[in-house]
Amino acid sequence: MNDQLFQTSARIPSGDPLEEFMLLNGRYSNFTKETFFIRCASGQNCEADAARLRTWAGQNGGRGYVFTPALSSYLPAPQVEKYVALYQGGQISFPFHFANPIWQETLERSFDRIVDLFQHVRGRSEAAIVRNFSVKILCWMDTYFPKLFVETRKMNRFPKFACGGQLKLAEYLFLYLLFLMGCDVLYISPTGEAAVESPELLALSAPARSVQAPPAAPVLSPAPQPVPAGRPVISMDRIRRPERHPVPPPVRPAPPVPSAPAARPAVSAGRPREPLEFEELAKRASSVVMLKIFDQDGQCLKTGSGVIISDKGYVLTNLHVVNGGHHYGILLEEESDIFYTNELIKYHPDYDLAVLRMDKRRAPIPISQNPGGLVRGQKVVAIGSPLGLFNSVSDGIISGFRELEKVSMIQFTAPVSHGSSGGALLDMYGELIGLITGGYNDGQNLNLAVGYQTITQFARGLF
Repeated sequence: MNDQLFQTSARIPSGDPLEEFMLLNGRYSNFTKETFFIRCASGQNCEADAARLRTWAGQNGGRGYVFTPALSSYLPAPQVEKYVALYQGGQISFPFHFANPIWQETLERSFDRIVDLFQHVRGRSEAAIVRNFSVKILCWMDTYFPKLFVETRKMNRFPKFACGGQLKLAEYLFLYLLFLMGCDVLYISPTGEAAVESPELLALSAPARSVQAPPAAPVLSPAPQPVPAGRPVISMDRIRRPERHPVPPPVRPAPPVPSAPAARPAVSAGRPREPLEFEELAKRASSVVMLKIFDQDGQCLKTGSGVIISDKGYVLTNLHVVNGGHHYGILLEEESDIFYTNELIKYHPDYDLAVLRMDKRRAPIPISQNPGGLVRGQKVVAIGSPLGLFNSVSDGIISGFRELEKVSMIQFTAPVSHGSSGGALLDMYGELIGLITGGYNDGQNLNLAVGYQTITQFARGLF
């Protein structure tokens, strides 16, 4: 969901929220789409507004624009049987599929999210209740997705969905599902409000004033805010999309100057030098990510790990992890979304280091500035995603120091496997002392990491 707050404004001369919705064209960049979810109180003009939207959708047939007077909750018996079969006791077989695997994964995650919201708001999780809700969603998906998502490999245009009628919990969550899939959504009502009792859910969309209101400059905001009277507000959110843009050429770092002192990252200044318990060290996993590397066709080539080293969204990893990728998926602990990026900011083939940038912000792991250096035998903790097992934590010791092709490497014993490359090697103070890079398949726990001095030199200017 929205991970970087910002605000823009635009003026529609007529002050008409319907016209504004028809003209909306949210910005799209870096796999991020601004998506709008609006509730409009049409009042006595509801029938006229519906007629305008019906004409608008008809004139834009085939472009992914849809208007329906209401979402029907009545399902004939044959349809019920069809969608119950698709439900499969919770093992969903969707009636609509995207050709782009990233987009399909977004659908699966978004569906799980609305089911979780439904159970949270209802306060009940009985299998029959969840099944009935899911069957309705699958039916509406089968009805409207083919009309909205007319292209399923590349999103060359963004869909819009408008509806009227009575909006209860299931209907509202279906609109929210469309919203999560990058579809702009408008709900018009003669009563002015959806029949949803949860303020938490209503906060996922934002009200727009009736067309009878005096013209005013609409404000586009990333999250619902208290609205002064007379100012229509549109909710804006950002969601990862599967359309891909060419990756900008990586910037090779300038040759390092050996005599220049390494810049000290501000995040580690003044850290108390007290060893942490393993439970505390394991919490550093929230700043270690799992990486998925995709080719230009959206196929996942491989997985790896990365370490957040800056509160500006910079993720440190190995060049061999991201090499050959067209774009990248970043998975974070406690996040259901995958954050996509094609921003390869910097790389160095000799150090086997690279930096990606993502929009999501999270506290970085401080890079060690230990002036005394490391010693053989000291305890270390490794965090990475070996074999796709997200953020596994292991411990060991430093067993030696090696020079490989003129690069200083730390040899350590903490167990790692394929997929751990780019993960974090920490000292007992929770500071990054190395980036896990590789190991010897023929030996046990003979693993290597690029040391913190090289990392600091490479990443200078990114903190």
